[in-house]
Amino acid sequence: MRFTAPFRTLLCGFVCVFATALAQAQDSCPPHPPSPQDLHAGASRTDVRDRGFLWRLTRGGRTSWLYGTVHASRPDWVRPGPRVQAALAGSEVLALELDPSDPELMRAFSAPADPARVARVTAGLAPRIAALAARECVSATALAHLQPVLQVATLSLEDTRRDGFHPELAIDVMLWALARGAGKDVVALETPASQLAALLPESEAEEHALLDESLREIETGEGRTTLRRLLQAWADNDTPQLASYAKWCQCLDSPQERRYMERLNDERNGPIADKLAVLDASGRPFFAAVGSLHMTGPQALPRLLHERGFQVEPIALAARSTAR
Repeated sequence: MRFTAPFRTLLCGFVCVFATALAQAQDSCPPHPPSPQDLHAGASRTDVRDRGFLWRLTRGGRTSWLYGTVHASRPDWVRPGPRVQAALAGSEVLALELDPSDPELMRAFSAPADPARVARVTAGLAPRIAALAARECVSATALAHLQPVLQVATLSLEDTRRDGFHPELAIDVMLWALARGAGKDVVALETPASQLAALLPESEAEEHALLDESLREIETGEGRTTLRRLLQAWADNDTPQLASYAKWCQCLDSPQERRYMERLNDERNGPIADKLAVLDASGRPFFAAVGSLHMTGPQALPRLLHERGFQVEPIALAARSTAR
């Protein structure tokens, strides 16, 4: 069983707040989070273009938007392109998986784990976690207070910084800042507790196997390769690459992996679609920003919204960049 890209990126809202507090300064550490100067330089670029995946939603004479995001990015990706900016500006409400300003987010994800359970699911794995914490310059003492899956996900996301991707630059968070600056309401489509429940495997045996494989992915660099490919597909507006994720992620090779992906992705989509339908019924046009992998598979959000009476139209964004 593997740490799929949606699992790693789902945790970015938590890591944005918490991982920086765990970091220690050493020359061999992953790059630091971007500075305000880095962000200003990225946002000031003159070649800003639209990235990601956008759908127009029409129902009852109202137009809303569905946007596939990523939960980690680079300074030169943070500024939305003109089409995405216009869609957000024309909406009354920004709907996100979670509200980054919700104090319950930090409380839920940093709640101490049961020590006895931690000892069972990390049996034989603790030395590897400690070694990776040292490599990624993360405080092992502080890390030990988290749920084991959050420990390993934090290490994975810190490792991703070596490729220039930072959870502090989650596209959802950037959109939230723009919406709040414009005085728009922000609606959470899920709760921190429900996301955490989706992250935790159904049994201790499955969690142990997940941790074991996920540590291997960090140790070998395989996890970074998969996540980098997914993030680049988003930046390039590469819909075929996104749609074929299941074929190249190497994360759906067993019944256990497929079941975990269903819980982590597919089973959350129905309730999200229901909440968007209710939001639309209130008469307020919305801009919904949800992780891009929720737009894939048999329970893809565009398909579910169509079933709920929306006319769903994919919007072609800018041609992909040749830069890497």
